[in-house]
Amino acid sequence: MKYTVKLIIKYILYGISLGCTSFVLMCLSYFAWGGEDLLMLICKDFARQSAGAMLVGIACGGTAVIYQFSRPSGLVKVLIHVCVGMGVFYPVAICLGWIPFYPDRALFTVLQFLFSCGIFMVIWSCFYLFNRKEAKRINQRLRELEREDIDKG
Repeated sequence: MKYTVKLIIKYILYGISLGCTSFVLMCLSYFAWGGEDLLMLICKDFARQSAGAMLVGIACGGTAVIYQFSRPSGLVKVLIHVCVGMGVFYPVAICLGWIPFYPDRALFTVLQFLFSCGIFMVIWSCFYLFNRKEAKRINQRLRELEREDIDKG
């Protein structure tokens, strides 16, 4: 139980770090590419904008802790991760003005939501592929060490 709590806290802090880093990179990109007006709007509402970035980071990065457990199945883990991540991101993004929301233009809203889900899945896929490659590298090294032990013994 103690290990599980530490693991959850680690992932929550990882999520906050991810959210803050993304927020800073977004602000730097506005600064570099002439988005001073957007940057000024963020600065005027800095506390809420920062809290929103951290909350989204926790929802997206923190819920990745689910992959550390043997249950539920892989598909259910992905669905939980995506639903929690998007369930937090989308309302926060609308509330803080990160993405426009037009209640009278339903098709635009649906397409915008699907686009956001697509971005989430691209980012998720990058993390998945990186971790899969790392696991293969580690397993290969373990096999090499095992062979070395057999050759010595």
